[in-house]
Amino acid sequence: MLLTRVTEHVRTQNWLAVAIDFVIVVVGVLFALVAEQWFRDEQLRKELTQIEVALNASLLQNLFNIREVLAIEPCRQERTEALSSLLVNDRDPWKGLPWTANQGIFETVLPEVLPTPYRMWGSRVWNAEQSGEAIGLMNTDRRRALDTIFTGTNLIQLKQQDVFDALSKLKVLAIARDISASDRTRYLEMLHYYDLQSGLLERMARQTLEQIEVVGYSPDANYIDEFTPYMETYADNRIERYGNCFVPFELPFLGADPVSTPRI
Repeated sequence: MLLTRVTEHVRTQNWLAVAIDFVIVVVGVLFALVAEQWFRDEQLRKELTQIEVALNASLLQNLFNIREVLAIEPCRQERTEALSSLLVNDRDPWKGLPWTANQGIFETVLPEVLPTPYRMWGSRVWNAEQSGEAIGLMNTDRRRALDTIFTGTNLIQLKQQDVFDALSKLKVLAIARDISASDRTRYLEMLHYYDLQSGLLERMARQTLEQIEVVGYSPDANYIDEFTPYMETYADNRIERYGNCFVPFELPFLGADPVSTPRI
């Protein structure tokens, strides 16, 4: 109909009417583009809200992991030093560990020589979404802060693997046996490597903890409802596994307001 009207106006050389028709067409196209962009932005905002829920769950998981690592750190250092002294000073047949070792999370035949938790560090959501359009709507400072945090947790995950690789080579020390002087030296080198990797992991964990506290987090009510029952038995389970090596800790977000907002 509009095309017929424009044709008629051109045929009759009614240029004012042609101009008006042209303006109507342009305005209509612009309105459609603006409406489409608004609809797209609204979809992205909803998507970002869902992503934020998942990212906050990752932040809280990392926060929990860090608290666990730091709760065990003093005892890990103490036992590492004790084991080092035994390897250096004791020339009698190796009597095994001077403490009762636990089978560990993987329930292996040989027990854990040193207390070392193994956790999955949260970064998969960020790795998958950081290049998406929805993340582009996030506050720039928060986006950069989250990128720093999750880059750090990726490194912690890799460092954790180095720690467990070193620990696996020390498991034989849980068994009473004769160990030659050269073997003692070899195990001592492995122990020092384990200690170095563990120290680096703990250092990165403390740095990441500070970054999480700066960026803030918004606990999701459903996540808290699921996590609270786990924490009710968590301390007892860890004390059973690590004995007096484990120092119970509290998680601040379990008492937080589920609608609190991030600081960045």
